[in-house]
Formats: sequence, C-alpha cells, structure tokens
Amino acid sequence: MEASTFRLVWAPGLIGMTIGFALYGASIAQYLFYIRFFRNDRHILKFVVSIVFMFDTVHTAITGRFYWRMLVLCRQITSYECSFALPWELSVTMIITCLVAFCVQCFYAHRVWIMSARNKPLICLVLIFACAQLVFGMLFAADGYSTQNVTVLFNNWFCSVTSLASAICDLIITISAFIYLRPLRHSAIRKVHYIQQFNFIFMQMGLVTSITSLMVTIFYSQFHTSVVYLASAPTMMLSKAYTNSMLAVLNARKSIRDRERANPSAVELPTLPLIR
Repeated sequence: MEASTFRLVWAPGLIGMTIGFALYGASIAQYLFYIRFFRNDRHILKFVVSIVFMFDTVHTAITGRFYWRMLVLCRQITSYECSFALPWELSVTMIITCLVAFCVQCFYAHRVWIMSARNKPLICLVLIFACAQLVFGMLFAADGYSTQNVTVLFNNWFCSVTSLASAICDLIITISAFIYLRPLRHSAIRKVHYIQQFNFIFMQMGLVTSITSLMVTIFYSQFHTSVVYLASAPTMMLSKAYTNSMLAVLNARKSIRDRERANPSAVELPTLPLIR
C-alpha cells in the first residue's frame, strides 16, 4: 500500500481514536461519579452501567492496540498482513460498538416507556431499530472476519444500514422525550426549572449519538473513495458517545436533587423516583 493511500485509509480513524480517548477519560470520571453517588440504584441498572463501561474499556484497549500495530509495528512494511489483511481487532471493535449502542438504546427505551405511560407501539418501534442496528452490525463484523480483507470495511452496505438504524432509533428516543416532558413545563415545577434541565440533558445526549451515527451514514453513502474513508472517524467515537450519553443522564440526577434539597418548598420532580 502506498504511503499516500495508507494515510488516506487510516488517518481519519486515528483522529477519531484520539478524540475517543479523550471521551473515554470523561467516561471514567462519570462512572466513578455514578458509583459514588448512586449506590442505591437497582442492581439491574448498576449491572447494565458496569457492562457498558466494561465494553467501552475493552473497545478503547483494542482500538489502541490496532493502531499501534498499523502505525508502529507495520510502519513501512508492505506485506499482505500489514497492507490488506483485516485484523481481528477491528471485527471485535465493531461488535462491541453495536453491543454498547444496543444496551444504551434499551436503557433509553425504558425511560421513554416510563415517560409515555407505557406506549407500546412507540417502544416497539424503538426496539425494532435498536435490534436492526445490532443485527446488521453483527453481520458487518462477521462479513469482515470471513473475508479477512480490509477493503470490506469501505464496501459493505451493512455498515450504512447499521448506522442509519441507530441514528433513527436515537432520534425517535430524543423526540419522544421532548414531547412527553414538554407538557410538564407548565406545572408548578417550572419555577425551579427541574423539567427543563432534565429535558435539555436528555435531548442533548440523544442528539450527540444521533449526529455521530448520521455522520457515519453520510460518509459511508458517498461513492467517492476518499470520502468513504472519513466514516472511520465517527465510527471510532460511537462507543464513547453512547457510554457518556447514558452516564450523563444518570448523573444529572445529582444536581437536580441537590437543587431540590436547597429549595424544599418546591414540588418534587415526578420522574426522579422512576429513573433509578
């Protein structure tokens, strides 16, 4: 592989990995904050949070190992293993990204289930897209592992379907949260802005994951090869975006409850006991 082609293929992913490492640092801080202040959360929720963080940790380690191999160990080596063979690390990172996205989307689906008073059609729609991104993501990883050729990363429609399904799922969750939380703004709670704060955090985190997934879809849908390679940058950040999104929503309860204690005359936020 020529030097210019090598840079074109792996440079966007390296940039995405660098940003991802910074996001992982934020994930560590958020996870430590969570286990310190929310020890009384239900065991199933703490288990899901720990699993997501563990997956993201493994993703970070494997991603770093992959780029160490490609940029250091394979530097100026033109063998097939260094130029065209698809390393096992990439297949594993794809699987982990899909699993993290699915866990976080199921977490958000449960929140929307509570907010919408058990709107079954809505939740089924969310779960359909969440399962679609998981299934097609696994097919994408399996296809790459079976072909053992790096070119499959940029010539496989499974990736576009995976990222598009994930983006649609996140948008449905974000819009649903906005719709169901907005009517509460006219209640007595408005004077302390609890609902506005939680609504803003929920929508902000949903938009982050939606935009990241949409970037993958847009770049991957381009026919120009140099543009397709750019998809690897947001792909490397997806796992971190979902992990931080979930932890940010959970940790937001701390500041809201602190305000509630500081203003005992205010009406209690109804959704807080339900999101434990």
